[in-house]
Amino acid sequence: MIFIVMRKRHWQNRKNRKCPDCSKVIYYTRKDSFDRAVGNNTVCKSCAQLDRKLTMETLQKMKKPKSVEHKNKISHSVKKWWDDKRESKWLS
Repeated sequence: MIFIVMRKRHWQNRKNRKCPDCSKVIYYTRKDSFDRAVGNNTVCKSCAQLDRKLTMETLQKMKKPKSVEHKNKISHSVKKWWDDKRESKWLS
């Protein structure tokens, strides 16, 4: 019976903990993910992103909205991918 109680998706007293790097509060809704984070001493998403060793110039580029040309290229490539997939399905 204890095993079933611990395996619930959400538990009554939700846990919060601070990020070891920036002290930002991280909220957990699942007990297993909280226990794993405590055991591994994981950091918050923003600190994990900063740990990727990107230059400030690259981060600024990533924050900018995508150009119309870039959006059209993405749209074209997705359309091509779907057409290829549909075509291969008909040939099979």
